[in-house]
Amino acid sequence: MKRKISKTEYAFLQREFDFLQQNGKLDSEEASDLLALYEPKGATNFVRILLVFGAILVGIGILSFIAGNWNGLSPFSKFGLIIIAFILSYSAGYKLEPSYEKTSRSMYYIGAAIYGAGIFLIGQSFHLQHTVYTDFLLWAIGILPLAYYLKDQLLAIFASAFLIIYSFTAFEFGSVGPYWLLLFIPILFWMNEKRIGKKSSLFVMTILLSVAFIVNTLELLHIDEWLSILLVFVAGLILALFPIKHYRTESSWVGSILFGITGIMLTFPFMWRELQVEAIAPYIFTALMIILLIYLLKQDSLPAILITCGLIYRYYTDITYDFMPKSLFFVIGGVLLIAFGFWFEKSRRETVNRHEE
Repeated sequence: MKRKISKTEYAFLQREFDFLQQNGKLDSEEASDLLALYEPKGATNFVRILLVFGAILVGIGILSFIAGNWNGLSPFSKFGLIIIAFILSYSAGYKLEPSYEKTSRSMYYIGAAIYGAGIFLIGQSFHLQHTVYTDFLLWAIGILPLAYYLKDQLLAIFASAFLIIYSFTAFEFGSVGPYWLLLFIPILFWMNEKRIGKKSSLFVMTILLSVAFIVNTLELLHIDEWLSILLVFVAGLILALFPIKHYRTESSWVGSILFGITGIMLTFPFMWRELQVEAIAPYIFTALMIILLIYLLKQDSLPAILITCGLIYRYYTDITYDFMPKSLFFVIGGVLLIAFGFWFEKSRRETVNRHEE
């Protein structure tokens, strides 16, 4: 079985094998045999995109028909229509699975969409007393087993997104909080590692879900805002400085985005108002942030460039907006953004070239 790699990686292997041939370390037949063990990943499959969009349109059409005739149906008729459509979609997916895998997958997607929409519609019909966040929790619970069965990262990502929405139950009056996530976070990590194939996108979504759980739990416990943001800053910094082995790039970027956004937030005086140290704390924190960014820039960290640009732009806006003519403010701001973009692109190319060498 051939190992699928990116086109860039495949081209790199070709160049390396050519180099080994030129230096007499491999003959042409050995190089061809080794290269034959790999296969470049193609572009996103057009057929799959077509089928996914088709599934979305069919799902919307079915739900539109049900919603359009909603008032003329009894609650149990509505429930029956949703259940029948759901079962038919899953049955069609299962039947087509051996011969038409992609078409089968689209049938499963239709079933997952009908299941989720059905939760909302049934809740309205039977006047069930629960928050909208609970509906998203139930939707995630319903599609996670399907994601596991199909080894489908798209469904797992949607489940993660629904759980992130559910995490905001902390903002509902009388809510018990997003504690269900204590069960689902490790399940998603385990599914990605053991079942779905260590997908970077699902890893990132699970990290974001973990952060959402932490932030909203702190909100539920009425922890001061500055402390919640500081905790996310520290967590992001740890993830950026000590990335997870298999997801080094993803860990670095996600961690950097987290500590970058929260770090810039902590440079604003109003964030420290509760401690009554807004006169000095933001400037001390900014100085520490600059030292950290200088260290990361020396490590050729691309995310650090973006954070540095964001920090510079934050102070440029804060200092100049009130007294500078607005036309000049926007012109200089635009020039700064272009300069930042050039800096980032130049650094990115230099980093890629060093890796290739």
